[in-house]
Amino acid sequence: MTRAKVCAAAIALSFSAGFSASANVALAAQAEPQQAVEQNTTAGDYDVIYAPAMAADEATRAVLTEITATSDRQVAVGDYGVIVTRASASEEWQQAEVPSSVFLTSIDFANANLGWAVGHHGVILQTTDGGVTWQRQLDGFEYIDLQVEHYEQRVAELEARLDSATEMDPVERDDLEFALDDALFKYDSAQIALEEGPTKPFLDVLALSEQEIFVAGAYGAFLHSTDGGATWQIIDHLVDNLDGFHLNAIQAHGDAVYMVGESGLLYRSLDRGQSWETLDSPYYGSFFGVHIDQQERLWIYGLRGNIFVSEDQGDSFTQLSLEDPVNINNAIDAPDGGLYFVGNAGVVAYLSESGELVERTHDSGAALTDLVINADGSLTLVGQRGILTMPSSALAEKE
Repeated sequence: MTRAKVCAAAIALSFSAGFSASANVALAAQAEPQQAVEQNTTAGDYDVIYAPAMAADEATRAVLTEITATSDRQVAVGDYGVIVTRASASEEWQQAEVPSSVFLTSIDFANANLGWAVGHHGVILQTTDGGVTWQRQLDGFEYIDLQVEHYEQRVAELEARLDSATEMDPVERDDLEFALDDALFKYDSAQIALEEGPTKPFLDVLALSEQEIFVAGAYGAFLHSTDGGATWQIIDHLVDNLDGFHLNAIQAHGDAVYMVGESGLLYRSLDRGQSWETLDSPYYGSFFGVHIDQQERLWIYGLRGNIFVSEDQGDSFTQLSLEDPVNINNAIDAPDGGLYFVGNAGVVAYLSESGELVERTHDSGAALTDLVINADGSLTLVGQRGILTMPSSALAEKE
């Protein structure tokens, strides 16, 4: 299947503050970590978690954040819980039945039928029929309960390790004490969230298999499931992110898994996410996406048109420069071995296998967040103005 990743927080930067209520929440997700919600927040403010997405004749014009293509259909997700699907590029889009109307940020499929979508207010959805209908697997209140239980256990574990150690290397003790302080802070934050409500949007989902799924999100949220989403485990302690920066995108190739985020965060796991290392970042602004191409090169991209490629699994990088320094939100393989990039201000770029770069601007000028390639070579784009198209000839040669 064709997969591509995008961070919904990236799109929100390009929208006006009044574009939509959900876009405002996305803007908040791009703010500094640990930004508290208002003290008078109540559970009633989170009705969108449980309110089904409303059927709309113009659902394809909603803000759409990500699109994917399985062997059977194309599926796109976005604002107000909108999910639209079609079996082929020649058919009309149909709106899916969705049990939540939160801003949805990402989608991924393990096979043609089984997939997951994630979004704001801690919502995780699952489909078993290729995206036609969806069920809620987790919501923000359940996620808070999960946090309280996890950090309580982690505090107890770290305290026990410190108390039982009669002899310990000073550096190791410092590391444990630092980890304990972090766990205590997160436990206290989770307790506060019990009163205030969920504030952590999920920003990306990766299905490694029908059973194993990763979810990354704002303020350092990082979850893992090994049973198809029936249960979830918090694994944020596996990555070095003490400032709680946003984890924007996660992608895998074989046993290698990569994750990028705010302030140049760049992580690599070579054992399918069991352990993680922090890589030296070539850029200290936000990365919005990560992609492994057909040549197994690693691409990372994001703020102000910064695009980097690595041919050694992230040990070193070379920069690619576009004409327009706009946010780059996504990349996808082209059938001929090249790559497509999409970004803000309608930017669509094609990098040939030989290294020739062609850059165009879509007539809409809209922020573009993702794309798939149709059988005839044309592009289906999503973003600020919903579903858009571009013929394959548009990037055939330089102007």
